[in-house]
Amino acid sequence: MNTKIIRNILIATCVIGFTAWKLVSNKSEIETAAERSLEVNPVVPVRVSEVRYIDMNNAIAVDGRIKARNEVTLYSKVQGIVLKKYKKTGDPVSKGTVIAQVENGVVKESLGLAEQNLANAANDVERYKKLAEAGAVTQCEYEAILVTYREAQRNVTELRDQLTSTTVVSPANGILETDYFEEGTLLSAGMQVADFIDPSGLKLVVTVTEKEVYRIKKGDKVTVSSDILPGEEFTGTVDVIGSKGNDRLIYQVEILISGKNAGRLKPGMYASANFMPDGSTTDNRLVINRKAIIEA
Repeated sequence: MNTKIIRNILIATCVIGFTAWKLVSNKSEIETAAERSLEVNPVVPVRVSEVRYIDMNNAIAVDGRIKARNEVTLYSKVQGIVLKKYKKTGDPVSKGTVIAQVENGVVKESLGLAEQNLANAANDVERYKKLAEAGAVTQCEYEAILVTYREAQRNVTELRDQLTSTTVVSPANGILETDYFEEGTLLSAGMQVADFIDPSGLKLVVTVTEKEVYRIKKGDKVTVSSDILPGEEFTGTVDVIGSKGNDRLIYQVEILISGKNAGRLKPGMYASANFMPDGSTTDNRLVINRKAIIEA
């Protein structure tokens, strides 16, 4: 037999044999995996938590955010370029403190012209009044002059107000929290200029449920605490109770914070309020870990 033919037969035999061995091996592995999938693990891992008795009361404890009692946003009443900025963010201010000066040359010229028109209108009124008394002009003509005079008065009043408004002043005592302009900024009427807060008076704003809101009264004393100042407690008094709840039946409550250490708190902090309404009681109750019922 030809040597080449013999070699091809041997190679074909080896390939067939290897393929058959691989198929048998794969079948064995599949059967082993199938047998393992049918095995049942009789051990179930669990965690044990003991039930216990603890003292619980029906007081109300809620979290909220501290705000300044007086927060004011200032808007521009005039249009013009800021010529000078006297105060910046973080500066303490008092009511009437000048914050900035806006250009007012055009307003001054317009006011001067309006005041001259007002003086002329006043003279016309006096003259027409005498003429009307003498019967030289009709009553309608005299009343038309009065209308012109009143329009001139209104124009002067508006321009004086605009001139006053070109000097931007603080509307309240406190701190200039944020300003939204620089020298050279073009202000427009209605533009937000600055935010002011008075940190000397603080309030804690919290929300309570419809069930809890009926247990709280205006004037109730509240204990206020913050995680930022551990171990410190502050005195609060219920000042405002919301008369209307939101879609989730939640009502807003405002608590005024007082006491000599109230200055330790700052607007923007989170704090907790603990109410002890009339009729609050403490009971020793059996409790279990909530994870035993609902996995967190």
